[in-house]
Amino acid sequence: MNNKKISSSIFLLFIIYSSHFSRENDIARILIATDNHVGFMERDPIRGYDSFAAFEEILATARRENVDCVFLAGDLFHENKPSRYTLWR
Repeated sequence: MNNKKISSSIFLLFIIYSSHFSRENDIARILIATDNHVGFMERDPIRGYDSFAAFEEILATARRENVDCVFLAGDLFHENKPSRYTLWR
């Protein structure tokens, strides 16, 4: 895996506060990831793993930040019929 920070997927962590909530337990932590395009260039010997690594980074961030919900917007897969390998990963 590449040691560089993977930035092919942009993700934002939103912490929603409401004025009527007073305790920390009443905060919803939501991670929003967009246009992941998992499987992009999967057959390329150099960049084939990039989209999978970026998606794994999103999931790792969700676990580390203990989010309550992950919203995936835009294109999750790059192809409209992803390969078996992409579905398995």
